Amino acid sequence: APPDNGQMPNVATNISGFDHIQFNHLDWNMNTGDYKIPDRFTAVRQGTELTADTATGNSKKKLLHATGHVIVHQRSTANSGGDVGKLTSQVPSTLTCDKLDVDGVTKLYTATGNVHFSQADREGISDSGVLNDATHMLHMQGHVHLRDKEQTLDGDVVDYNTITGEATVTGSPALIRVPMETPPPGPRKTAAPKKKLF
Repeated sequence: APPDNGQMPNVATNISGFDHIQFNHLDWNMNTGDYKIPDRFTAVRQGTELTADTATGNSKKKLLHATGHVIVHQRSTANSGGDVGKLTSQVPSTLTCDKLDVDGVTKLYTATGNVHFSQADREGISDSGVLNDATHMLHMQGHVHLRDKEQTLDGDVVDYNTITGEATVTGSPALIRVPMETPPPGPRKTAAPKKKLF
């Protein structure tokens, strides 16, 4: 959240594809739609919260460019298959990076610099990533490393569904490591001795 200066934060509603943006300072050109937020802010869309150190954007084109300690939290249920009556539970996730470009029309978040994604026991890092808020697909590219408990996946390009947990690996080389199962503790069972016929 914006730093506490003893005052209620300012709020801009329905801007750059977000329901509202909380800020302490904002410079806005009402003719062009260009704006600048020079300090920490919070942007909220149903189920998604974005915070960063600074931002520039355009309210008419619904674009936002966030920089510095960017954090995107997603934590709501999501509609399944476009059926508003059918909900699929969504495990909360967090995406962090140095820079983030948001297209409020297509709901695309393009992350660059120290990209890190975490969800429950899974986490991943990559050079860049694109999160589609509409389809719940995360496209990670460049030195991708995913970890799920003791399982790891390394590759050049990985597409990960944040709802189903399915991952598709493309490009090479790709390396998947799965730990070997260890036998449970206790005495080993031995086969019964064979009976002699003579």
